[in-house]
Amino acid sequence: MPSSAAARWRTCAALPAGLKALVVLSTVVGLGSYMITPFIGVLLVKGVGLDTGTAGLLVAVATFIQFGGSIVGGPVADRLGLKPTMTGALLLRALGLVLLALAVHVHALVLPAVVLVAAGPALYLPANKAYIVRSVADDLRPLFLAISAAALNVGMGLGPFLAVLLIGRDPAVLLFVLAGLFALFAVAHQVAMQPVAARPDAPAGQADSGGTLRGALREARRPVLFNVAAFYLYFSFQSFIGLYAAAESHLGLVGWVMLLNCAMMAILQPLLAGRIARAGYRGLLAGSFLLMAAGTAVMFLGGTPALLLGTAVFTVGEAFVFLRGDLEVVGRIPDRPAFAFGVQRLTTGVGGLFAGAAGGFLFGHFQHGGHPGRYWLAVAAQCAVVAVLGLVLGGPSAGRTDRTGTESAAGLEKEPAA
Repeated sequence: MPSSAAARWRTCAALPAGLKALVVLSTVVGLGSYMITPFIGVLLVKGVGLDTGTAGLLVAVATFIQFGGSIVGGPVADRLGLKPTMTGALLLRALGLVLLALAVHVHALVLPAVVLVAAGPALYLPANKAYIVRSVADDLRPLFLAISAAALNVGMGLGPFLAVLLIGRDPAVLLFVLAGLFALFAVAHQVAMQPVAARPDAPAGQADSGGTLRGALREARRPVLFNVAAFYLYFSFQSFIGLYAAAESHLGLVGWVMLLNCAMMAILQPLLAGRIARAGYRGLLAGSFLLMAAGTAVMFLGGTPALLLGTAVFTVGEAFVFLRGDLEVVGRIPDRPAFAFGVQRLTTGVGGLFAGAAGGFLFGHFQHGGHPGRYWLAVAAQCAVVAVLGLVLGGPSAGRTDRTGTESAAGLEKEPAA
């Protein structure tokens, strides 16, 4: 153990200063983001004074831009560079928050405010992930992508609790405070991080062409489809756990459920990163979705213990499939990491869209029938079906990911985190 701890320390000490700074900055950016993201609808209704229908439409627009817009964020990062894209994205979000605060008095500012608030993450996150890929060796990629996800989950878990302290008094105060924070985050990125190329120059005779990119996307088709399924099932859990808890237990339980989900993700992904990278892709898909099926089946039992236990089991499967999904997509588009993570964010948006449509129908059906718990059995059945499809159609791992797994066995085996 001492030698492993010493090896880990030497590895971390040798990392580029910009990457160390990014890990810290990703945590505070996630914290700031989730002080606003869960409350956009509340702010539009209570602060700006919109009716719920209009507010819901704007939230849907914001969600689509935030996730689906990342397909544009990747090429933007390739053209402008990773550091400038991240800095500019943070400034855009700061400006959007200022406009949203002013929209309390000038309603015409609501639409541009929502667009800018959502466009920030669409540009920031693909560049953030690509910066990590460009800053570490292949064998460290799983670990540091997991650490990046852990930083986001810490923010997801703590941000809403901090926001409640301000939003109940004056929503405009929260918005102006957050705008100032994002402006500071932009300055910190500019000062602390070193420029990193979005991608290396293509070797002679291998210029980037539309045909090459289309071929890469065809190669990534299977992991993209399974990533859509994973996010569909995740949002089927996240989007309706509040309604179920309100009906079966109490709404305050939702905060603890989401905190457990985020805390476990923050711990498990870095801890198991090497194993997740080395596992066979078919087996990992089948096992992950079966765990998600078991977790949602436990939620059917109702009550606080069942919801917390079900969330814990569901989260284990989620931790495996989400990190491996990142690795599979970027492994199949190795020379365009910003674009690859833009594609990955798009799968998030598509999965969330499907979950909202299909999940809303299913939950409403069972709720009107007086058996809302059966919704979780329906989700569990879908998880089981995807597990079978993963075992049959998962296909081989990405070549780059396979190399990562081999190198992880030799290089990360000494690391307790692997």
